[in-house]
Amino acid sequence: MLEVKNVNIDIGNRVVVSGVTVSVEFGQSWAIMGANGAGKSSLLRVFAGINKPSNGDVLFDGKSIHDFPKKSLAQKIGLLPQFEEHDYWGNVEEYVGLGGFSRSIGLWDKSDEDRVIIQEALEQFEMQNLRGRDYRSLSGGERQRARLASLMVQDPNLFLWDEPLENLDYSGRAKLLSWVAEMTKTAEKASMMVMHDINLANRFFTHSLMLFEDGTCLSGTSEDVLTVENLEALYRTQFDQVISQDGRLFLPRFR
Repeated sequence: MLEVKNVNIDIGNRVVVSGVTVSVEFGQSWAIMGANGAGKSSLLRVFAGINKPSNGDVLFDGKSIHDFPKKSLAQKIGLLPQFEEHDYWGNVEEYVGLGGFSRSIGLWDKSDEDRVIIQEALEQFEMQNLRGRDYRSLSGGERQRARLASLMVQDPNLFLWDEPLENLDYSGRAKLLSWVAEMTKTAEKASMMVMHDINLANRFFTHSLMLFEDGTCLSGTSEDVLTVENLEALYRTQFDQVISQDGRLFLPRFR
C-alpha cells in the first residue's frame, strides 16, 4: 500500500530525518516515536502529501502520492494534525460532516449514506448529544473527539494521527485505540500514529518507527523494535522491562 523510499527531511540547514524506508500494509498499525524535535510531525505531513521530502519518494499502490488529485488522495490518506489552523464557526455535526468532502458533490450536500456515516462517527466518539453545539464552545477534549469523528467520516485507507491522545482522558484513549486496532483488522485499512506512551504502543500497535535525534531511524514489528536498549537510545533515559500477565511493560528510571 504505502511505500516510503529513502525519505530525507531538511529544515533550514539541518537534516531532521534521514533515509526513512518503510512499507505499510493493510492490517498494520504503526506507532511513530521519538524525542521532541525529532521530525515526527514533519514526517507525517510528508506521508500525507502535504509537504515534499528533501529526498526520496512516497508511493501509494505504486504511484507517487503527488500524482494523485487532491480529492482522490483524500480517499486514500487522511491526516489528523496536532493543531488546527482555523476556528470552525459551525456546529459539531457540520464540523464532523466536513470529513466526507472527498466523496461529496458539494461541501454541504449530504446523501442518506453520508448522514448514516456521520451518525456512526458521532456515536463512536460520544458526540451525539453535542451535535447541535457550537464547535467553538467545546472543551479541548470535546474538540479532539469531534476531530477524531471527522477523520472517521473521511474514511481513508490509511489513517495518519499526530498525537491524537492529547486532551483525551483514559476512557477516550482506550476507546480510540481499541477502535483503531479493530478497524485495521477488519477492513482494508492501516494506521500510523505519533505518540509518546511506550506501553500503549507495545499493546496496541503491530509495528513501530523510531526517529532518533541524529536523524536516523529504526523500524519493524513492535515486538522486535521496542526493547530496553532501543528505548534508552531513543529517549536518553534508562528503562526497566517488567513482565506482567498482560505482557511487557517499560518503566523509566527516575533518580
